[in-house]
Amino acid sequence: MSSPTDDLPAFDALHQGNYAEAIAALEEAIADAPEDTRYYAYLGLAYLLQGSETEAQLVWMTPEIEELCENWSQHLADILLQEARRLGDPKQTWLLRQYLRELSPDDLENLLELLYLSLELSLWAADDNQLLEDVRDRLTTATPQEVPQDTLWNTFDRLSSQTPSLTGSLELCRVAATHLLDTPRAIDRLLARAKTLEFENCSQDALSLGQLCLELAPDRFQALVETARFCQNIGDNKASLDYLDRALAVAETLPQKILASHIKLRGFMRAAGYWEPAKSLYAQHRRDLEALIDSNNISLEFATRILTAGSMTPYFTDDLVSYRQLRNQIGATSQRYLQQHLSDRVERYRTQHQQRPAENNQNILKIGYLSECFRQHSVGWLMRWLLHHHDRDRFEIHLYSLRHTGDTLQQTFAAVEGSNFHELPYSTRAVADKIHQDNIDLLVDLDSVTSNCGCSVLALKPAPVQVSWLGADASGIPAVDYFISDPYVLPDDAQNYYSETLWQLPQTYIAVNGFEIGVPTLRRDRLGIPPDAVVYFSSQTGYKRNPDNIRLQLQILREVPNSIFLVKGAYTNIDSVRRAFEEQAETEGISRDRLRFLPVAISETVHRANIAIADVVLDTYPYNGTTTTLETLWAGVPVVTRVGQQFASRQGYTLLKNVSVEAGIAFTDEEYVEWGVRLGKDTELRKTVVRQLHESRKAAPLWNARQFTREMERAYQEMVG
Repeated sequence: MSSPTDDLPAFDALHQGNYAEAIAALEEAIADAPEDTRYYAYLGLAYLLQGSETEAQLVWMTPEIEELCENWSQHLADILLQEARRLGDPKQTWLLRQYLRELSPDDLENLLELLYLSLELSLWAADDNQLLEDVRDRLTTATPQEVPQDTLWNTFDRLSSQTPSLTGSLELCRVAATHLLDTPRAIDRLLARAKTLEFENCSQDALSLGQLCLELAPDRFQALVETARFCQNIGDNKASLDYLDRALAVAETLPQKILASHIKLRGFMRAAGYWEPAKSLYAQHRRDLEALIDSNNISLEFATRILTAGSMTPYFTDDLVSYRQLRNQIGATSQRYLQQHLSDRVERYRTQHQQRPAENNQNILKIGYLSECFRQHSVGWLMRWLLHHHDRDRFEIHLYSLRHTGDTLQQTFAAVEGSNFHELPYSTRAVADKIHQDNIDLLVDLDSVTSNCGCSVLALKPAPVQVSWLGADASGIPAVDYFISDPYVLPDDAQNYYSETLWQLPQTYIAVNGFEIGVPTLRRDRLGIPPDAVVYFSSQTGYKRNPDNIRLQLQILREVPNSIFLVKGAYTNIDSVRRAFEEQAETEGISRDRLRFLPVAISETVHRANIAIADVVLDTYPYNGTTTTLETLWAGVPVVTRVGQQFASRQGYTLLKNVSVEAGIAFTDEEYVEWGVRLGKDTELRKTVVRQLHESRKAAPLWNARQFTREMERAYQEMVG
């Protein structure tokens, strides 16, 4: 039989989309040659593509066809398959493959293509869950020769982008991955999807994909460390440590060992109560970092990941000089390799910066803010006031968001900034390109060493002027020009140890107009606390807890007989925190019934309201609280803080100085205990501090976000020049 394109004009009309003309010609052809079954097949096809499915079905069920063609169903299936491969319209192709599925239900290639199109076109219906099952069942029985690798990969790649949200998709990915010849590529795709889910606050789903990767390749280093991180995110510290032990056992390179130990340190510190093994691991981690600085070759992947390695150091020690030296060396080493691997981008960005016209005196500066924390997070709560007070007549503001949560605060940021709120993938190249394309004059990094992607973007220098502010101590990346500070948050000689130029604002490096406060859920009577007891309070993550600081806090408790200590730890295993405090309490001769361990509050506003139960809040050291201290001062509760040398240990100091309160500022461990005891015993002193804090709301720099914003804007203009 000749090809249908060899004879009648009907086929030309069909292929050109002139379905009415094709139908008329095919009906005439059938009248002339009723024995040629091709015409019935194509007539039904023309009706189908025209949108007349009923007519198509009637044509294909013409009684005479079975007599004319012994194998009519297969004949029709062959024609539909041929046309499905020819058609350029995905929706029409999807329709043909639906009919082909009825004719050839076991055709694996068609099932895979149909699944791909259903996902790609979002034509997913309730009964398509059956399609997932059919593909899975067919793959389960398929021989290697029956599996079309390219088709399977395309479908797997598309399916993985929606796994495990679709019912049955995770199991199908598991079966599909076992049939893919390139298993490492499949694992990479699943891990990429898992990390996307993580940054959408779906860590449990991310963990499911990580565990699937480990089923496919139990000793794959990258799968082990990522799965460990997902476990930490959902609070399963034991499983996380098991995965990391396995990762360290299979690590072959120094960067791999550093990455695994960094994440393991994160797990130890996050859980609290693992101080001794954490110290031991940190010592080795530090030695590996120092060896890395002399390394001759670091891959792009690890140059990105190790930028934040060593960031646990300020939790262990208050050594400004040593930490800045390490931080600067890591920043410079990682930047060097990142820029080598992505030299084309770096050169393109640099060239554009040089060719930009001298517009520094222009009326409007383009300011970009880069962060994972444009959401309900400490950074988000604090920096919203700067955005609120920005002069939009002189500054065009862009927010580059690296994490999607969709929470209320993120929705507010998106609504206020409109098209200048950019939700971006967690991709160094994509984010840097977007900033570069937007011609940002000055890029402000809010996360520093808490964000791998953010640090990697900064290392490529997509904006001509780059600044770090707010989220953490400076990253030490040479491409960052400035670090925002104030007269208190760093010692006078700090510039000697920073690669960035320290830009000192006149009063404070942070200011807010206050905080929303809800209805408290904590009451003394419900906690078994006598009305006349002195209540100490501490609310920090496990990262900031250590035996030395706990010992000092309990010494304060011991010296104030009628006192109770309330301990809360966000992102922390409360059982580990309890064990750490109770063991130390026994050593200090303090009854355990003077300790209360609190769950995390249901919201930020409730957490702030609950601070009012405290008489005195005890800060942590060597890593102070920042947002928690701001909230405490706004609530009018005295704070005792230990001042050190590094940025992390001077937060309480600058905040208290900027509300003009000296009581509670301690420069030694002894002073920390003395202030804690004095504020606990001296009721009048507490009242005086409370009164000072309430008075500070009227004029203190800490509560004047408008003035602070003007100071930041002047700094930006001078930085740009």
